[in-house]
This record gives sequence, structure tokens and C-alpha cells, in this order.
Amino acid sequence: MKPTPPPSPSSRPTRSGVAPLPLPFGIFGHVRQVIGRMGGSPDRRVLFWLVIGLVVVIVSNMGGQLWLNEWQGHFYDALERRDWPSFVHESLNFLKIAGTLLTLVVAQTWLTEMIKIRFRSWLTESLLDDWLREKRTYLLSFAGEAGANPDQRIHEDTRHFAELTADLGASLLQATLLLVSFVGVLWVLSEQVKFEIGGKLVGIPGYMVWCAIGFALAGSTLTWWVGRPMVADNAARYAREAELRFALVRIGESAEGITLYGGETDERRTVAVLFDNVVRAMRRLADDLARLTWVTSGYGWLALVVPVIVASPGYFVGAMSLGGLMMVVNSFNQVQNSLRWFVDNFSRLADWRATFMRIEALHEALASLDRPNGVHGHIDFVVDPNDGLTFDDFELALPSGRAAFEKPSLSIGAGERVQIFGEPSAGKSTLFLTLAGLWSRGNGTIRLPPRDRIAFLPERPYFPLGSLREALAYPDPGQDFDNRSMEAALEMVGLKRLTNCLEDVERWDKQLSNDEQQMLAFARVVLHRPAWIIMDDATSDLDITQTRRVFAALDTLTEVTVVSLTRSEDLGDFFRRSIRLGRRPRISGWRAKPVGAQG
Repeated sequence: MKPTPPPSPSSRPTRSGVAPLPLPFGIFGHVRQVIGRMGGSPDRRVLFWLVIGLVVVIVSNMGGQLWLNEWQGHFYDALERRDWPSFVHESLNFLKIAGTLLTLVVAQTWLTEMIKIRFRSWLTESLLDDWLREKRTYLLSFAGEAGANPDQRIHEDTRHFAELTADLGASLLQATLLLVSFVGVLWVLSEQVKFEIGGKLVGIPGYMVWCAIGFALAGSTLTWWVGRPMVADNAARYAREAELRFALVRIGESAEGITLYGGETDERRTVAVLFDNVVRAMRRLADDLARLTWVTSGYGWLALVVPVIVASPGYFVGAMSLGGLMMVVNSFNQVQNSLRWFVDNFSRLADWRATFMRIEALHEALASLDRPNGVHGHIDFVVDPNDGLTFDDFELALPSGRAAFEKPSLSIGAGERVQIFGEPSAGKSTLFLTLAGLWSRGNGTIRLPPRDRIAFLPERPYFPLGSLREALAYPDPGQDFDNRSMEAALEMVGLKRLTNCLEDVERWDKQLSNDEQQMLAFARVVLHRPAWIIMDDATSDLDITQTRRVFAALDTLTEVTVVSLTRSEDLGDFFRRSIRLGRRPRISGWRAKPVGAQG
């Protein structure tokens, strides 16, 4: 009986239809963790210099903006005086300013895109290193919501997060430098804004600065209040999209079975439900965005007239010229544009945070697979110095019930050929996963040879994408074996017709029939010549002739130990010993170690 994942407490629904992904250290704590993980990465130095280059370009851009602001004063003053020579001179100066700013904008765009590429490269490599460690890809399937759809998190979420981080980081830096550059200018220009009170002109120190801060603060506060639900709703949408994509991929992978059963209508209903979930998540986001647009767009329209209105008293009383007014208005816009960065980018910030939460939740789930949990009832695994397989006081916990041998302790010595059999649901497949280190619920100790001396043959073998050579040599590189050895292995198991196909690239799990896939798995074993072979119904699709052929191939491996887990006892000429695995009733109050823990 195959083990099934226990229900996760994180599966409880929330307002958004998806469980929140916990970030136990807070968003800033996880940002520090990301920076810390970059410590040993070769991408860190490249990213550092790219960021330094971006800072230099943005600072230069700010200088260009100050140059442009000063030019506006001279240009509008020339218009007001109807001074044609000055007007022409300032028009030519504008070409210099525009050319400089254009060059800086192009440089900023290129540097930002390179940061995206490098940052995504590091994020993806880091997640792949954590995910594709021994046993983790399997154990992650039991991690609940946090470990769901790792393919999307590694492929799509890292891309999206890298792009958002680079864009938002560059715009935040630019907004900060704009604020630093223009707040002093605006403070000085505020002296030109005078109010006529009792026949006297009175100025307020920093008047335009305070107006810009108040205007931006009001918009930011309203934006945060209206846009808060977007973080959870973005996370919900990504989860629902991942579920739909997984279902569609699964249909493509299982097309033959679906067609044979005539299950297209049922699959259509399933996909319809998943797509409805996606549409509902998108509608929630659309509603959120519509509400937010009332604030952001209204704020943008007001920003066109507010600086002119608040600075107009100084112009109408004659304290400033038209050029001076335009300089004040432009400086105000630059300051309030910097301060309204939060308003303009709130929806993207919500998207950034939701994506970041998904990536960090996967990191947390992967890291938790290595943490001991201290729950009673687990199997201890020890390397046997005598290269044997020993079960001491062994009892196997199943999702419902438990299983054990007729004797609580037994040994299998090197060179033996042993069958372990039992009725359906006796736990043979779970025992197979246990010996591979993928299941640790139960009691007792298992002493077994080092992992690199054992070949595990499941009922359904796995073949990587690529050539037949790579499928046969897996998990070693194809070039590690010569053609003669590979052709001999194929011929020994009855796949002589494939000896001329070593360089052919196919989906071998689709190209070959089930019995041919099992024979190819035995050819792989013959090629690698392991000391131990542990099989789980690895000959279930073979007829008697094919079975005898693959066992004859195994006979050529000297001093090999073969342990076969199968449904029924059939010693024949190959196996010399038989052990029965039986199912037992559950003991009340017995607790087992969760699947995610390692023994």
C-alpha cells in the first residue's frame, strides 16, 4: 500500500481561498536571509557591481534632472520676455540635456535588465540546489501548501520576483535620490511663494515642501488602506493558477488512460472547477485593482493642478515670474513624485510580497525536511559494517494499521536472493520506500549497506529526458559507459532492437511499452553492476519468458544480493529464500513519526 500524505493544518481556507504562507521571521527577516544565502554565490560579486553601476547612473540622472529644472526657468523666462535669441539658445541647450538624459536612461534600462537576469539565475540555482538533494523531491510532496507546485515556484515565481525586485529597487532608489536632490531646491524656491496679509507679503519657510509631504502622505495612507487585500489575493491567484497548470499537464501525461476509459467528460468537469477557481481569484484581484485605481488615478489627476494652486499666490502677487513658477511647480512634482512612490507601486509591491512569500515558503519547507521533530515512533537507520540487511524489533507503520514480519528480527546476508511477499495492502511498497529512506514511520532499527551500493527498482521505472544512452546510464552521465557495454546490457534483457538507438532522443517513458520499460530498468542494473538490488514488483509487466531472461541477466552479476518485494510467493529457480510480511491491527494510542522527518 502506497503511503499517502497526512492532512496539513495549512490547508484550512482563508478569505482568499488559500492558506497563508507563514513567514515566521517577518518580511525583513526573510530579506536578510536571502542576502545571507547569497554570501557564497559567484553571482554576488557581479550583482554588486551591477548595482553600483546602476546607482552611479541614477545619481547622474538626478544631476541631469536638476540641470533640466534650471533650464526650464531660463526657457520660460525667455518666453515671457519674448526674447528670441535667448529662446533659440535655450532650445539648443535642451538638445544637450535631452541627449545626456537619453543616454543615462538607456544605461539604466540595460543595467536593470542585467540585474534581473543575474538575480533570477541565483534564485533559481539556489532553489534547485535545495530541492534536488537526496530524498527531498519526494519528501516535499508531504509538506502541504508550502511545498505545493515547486515547479512553478522555481520557474515562474523566481522570474517574476527577480523582475519586480529589480524594477522596484531601481525606482525606489531613483525616487529617494530625486527627493534628496529636489527637497532642498523646493525649500529655497518656497521663499518666492508669498501671501498678502494686511498689505504685507508674508512667506512660510518650506511652504511648498510641507504641501508636497502632506499631499503624498494623504495619498499613501489611503492607498495602503484600500489596497491591503491585494497581498493575500495575489498569493491565492498564484496557487490557483498552479493547480490548473498541474491538472492540464497531468491530462497530457495520462492521455492514453483517459481515452481508454472515456474519461474526457470527467476531466473536463475537473478542469472547469479549477478554472472557475482561477477566474474567481482573478475577479477578486480585479475588484481590488479597481478600488485602488480610484485612489491612484484620482491622486494623479490632482497632482496636475495641486502644485500650481498652492504656488499661485506668489505668482499673482508678483513675487515670482512665470519661469519661477514653473521651476517651483517642477520641483514640487519631483518631490511629490518621490514621496508618492508607494502610491504608484502599491499593486506591484503587493505582487512582490506575495511572490516572495511563495519562494520563501518553499525554502522553509525544504529546510524543515532536515529538522528532527522529536515525535515518538520512528525507525532508526544504521549502516551495516558487514554489508548485510538486518531488521531489529522491526514494525512498519502504514497509513491505516501496521505491518511486520513473522519474527520481529531477521537478517539477509550478502549474496542471498530473497523474496518478501504479502497479500495486497500488506505494506510491501511502503517497506520498499522505507529501505530507500523515504518512509520512517514505525519502530525498530534497520541496518543496511551504504546507499551507493544499492540499486532500487520500483514497479514504474524513471527515465530522464534525453537520449537512450542517458536513460540507460542514469543517474551517471551517458559518456561514462562505452557502446559495447550498453549494447550487451540491452541484448541480455531482450532489447536487442534498441542497440542502434543509443543516440536517439525520445520520451522513453512514452515510446516504450510497460514491459520494455521494466526490461530497460534491468538493463540499467546490469550496466551499473550494484552489490545490492531491491525490487518492488519490478517484473509485474513481464511474461514468464521475459522474467527468466532478466533473471538470467542478473545471474551474470557476481556476488549480487537480490531482494524482491512481490505479491505472492514464487521461489522458482532464482530465489532461495522467502519471507512473509503481514498486516496487523493498529495499537490504540500508538504514534508514528511524520513522513517529512528522516530516520
